[in-house]
Amino acid sequence: MNQYYRITLIISMYAYGIEQQELGIPQAKSVYDTETMHLPSSVGYFIILIANEAHEDWSNEKHKLLTDHNSYFVPSHIIIPKGTSIVFFNADAPWNTPHPHTINIKDNSGKVIHTTGKMEYANSSDPKVLPVGTYSITDTEYEWMKGTITVSDETSTGKEIVGGFYSPTDQVSNNLDNDGNMHPGWLGYYESEFPKNGFNILSEHNFSYYTCSYCEGKFWPDNKTGDHTLIIFGTDQPLSEAIVKFQKLAKDNVYI
Repeated sequence: MNQYYRITLIISMYAYGIEQQELGIPQAKSVYDTETMHLPSSVGYFIILIANEAHEDWSNEKHKLLTDHNSYFVPSHIIIPKGTSIVFFNADAPWNTPHPHTINIKDNSGKVIHTTGKMEYANSSDPKVLPVGTYSITDTEYEWMKGTITVSDETSTGKEIVGGFYSPTDQVSNNLDNDGNMHPGWLGYYESEFPKNGFNILSEHNFSYYTCSYCEGKFWPDNKTGDHTLIIFGTDQPLSEAIVKFQKLAKDNVYI
């Protein structure tokens, strides 16, 4: 990233960091540590990221996951004001075997009140507004993929789109997928490309996850690295435009 974009990013992150504190959007470190995100009324849409390797069962294959925090959904638990729309985005990379996801939302009685329909890689669900209450989210095929949504009686008054994203912290030695296609995504790349596409990086948190005892480098090779960054982003552009741009950013990611 050249000096101009780095300076622009620092200014943007500083300004948005102040705004983020004022609006009450949790920092990435808090989201990572608590696996919970409590959103303010300024947020009109929240994009729940289905993480890479989400199809892997924690109890049997935890070394294949990207992290032991927010392993399946980013975040695992979300608290939103009534009127805020929920959107699911499938970032579970398809190389070798596709991993489509269908998410069911259940009420306290266990009744399915909404289903996303089948989402292929880099596809998203239609936005959904839920009544006040507490809900569970599960995948129809991968039962270990679990999370919760709590809708408070506070009313959403804003239109801002907020979400989370995982990226390698550093450039990896091999940025090719199994079909030989190149993926440029890493933190430095996204620190430039997010703002170019109208997304503000609100906060970042770097973490490491090396748990594969028999893998070269001690991390699962499909994840390319053991050092990752959780990015919390926001944008005020229309949802339809944001999703199209977000799809490209996801496909640029080096995770396979």
